[in-house]
Amino acid sequence: MGAVVLGTSGWDYPEWVGRVYPKHGVPDKLRFYADRFPIVEINSTFYRLPPVSVAESWVRRTPRKFLFAAKFPQTITHERRLVNAEEELARFLAVVRPLQAAGKFAAALLQLPPSLPFEPATVRTFYATLPKELPVAVEFRERSWLQSASFDLLREFHLAYVVVDEPLLPIQLDVTAPFSYVRWHGHGPRLWYDYTYRPEELAAWVPRVRELSEKSQTVYGFFNNHFRGDAAANCSSLAEQLGVPPPPWSSRLIP
Repeated sequence: MGAVVLGTSGWDYPEWVGRVYPKHGVPDKLRFYADRFPIVEINSTFYRLPPVSVAESWVRRTPRKFLFAAKFPQTITHERRLVNAEEELARFLAVVRPLQAAGKFAAALLQLPPSLPFEPATVRTFYATLPKELPVAVEFRERSWLQSASFDLLREFHLAYVVVDEPLLPIQLDVTAPFSYVRWHGHGPRLWYDYTYRPEELAAWVPRVRELSEKSQTVYGFFNNHFRGDAAANCSSLAEQLGVPPPPWSSRLIP
């Protein structure tokens, strides 16, 4: 069975102070987070790419075997819509390069817009621009992507299908790459992410994650329901149900 590595989508949320982080605050939230979880998904690269020096600081501030995933910029997915995005891709690759060089890079997340239907020629052309050494996971947000031609392209280019828990698409445990990638968004009636997973909902994911781990070298999973610090709490709960221990470098036992 492959390893299961769980974390959250992002780490710097004001409402986490007093819930995830101490009430008095911490000098470095990333350092504190990395003592509790072994991986984090970087959301900020979707909205605006930081200087390369910031990525270099992420490397310095985390343990040697801590891992990062990073979202592709929205300029590639939502503005360029996967067409003529070579310059934006080059800038993104420059930012993640320090993470790769340090052995701390798990995958790049290509989160597609819900307004983008599947078009095979466009998708093939874009996938072909991705460096072969870059592990990539693709998250569909529109139902036309859930067809065999789309999954065939993922397999051809060794890209991972993102298993999602969200209101609009079904849960599908497809494995199309050496690794699996899962995102728990929640089922909030107004905002998906404004949601607290109940223990029985998390329990239902235990056999699913184990099934993925039987078919993958590694399963990366991220909770995106960041309101009230629910992502951190739900992530810890699922890890406990799966029997996944805290990071080996953790300075304390995590309930």
